[in-house]
Amino acid sequence: MRVIDIGVMFIFLTFLLVGCAELEQYILEGESDHWRAKLEVTVMEERITQDFVVTFKGDVEQLADTRRLEYSYKTAASSSKSEINFSEEPPQEKSFSHYGGSSRSSFDSDQSVKVTIKWDENEEKMVIN
Repeated sequence: MRVIDIGVMFIFLTFLLVGCAELEQYILEGESDHWRAKLEVTVMEERITQDFVVTFKGDVEQLADTRRLEYSYKTAASSSKSEINFSEEPPQEKSFSHYGGSSRSSFDSDQSVKVTIKWDENEEKMVIN
């Protein structure tokens, strides 16, 4: 029985290591006057996932009067846009995220990504790389 457990563990670890070998991860970051942006891109064999986070650099209390937040990014091959309306309550957090994916299997890690953040009447743009 002990030999079978060791064999199963060996097979599991082999699959785990092979799976990790086919994974590439890129992190692009940047900031503007009021915001930080981070895009984590994971490239797998047949798809890409993108985790996009924008963080307000000030205190969350400074966002108390904010009624609408829109943040977006544009790469050479894709784009994403998120919009949040704070009609009932002001923001409780100062980080906002969007997760997406596609069926592509490549990503140009040398590219610059354009980010736009709008909150009420304010707008800031930045380039992350």
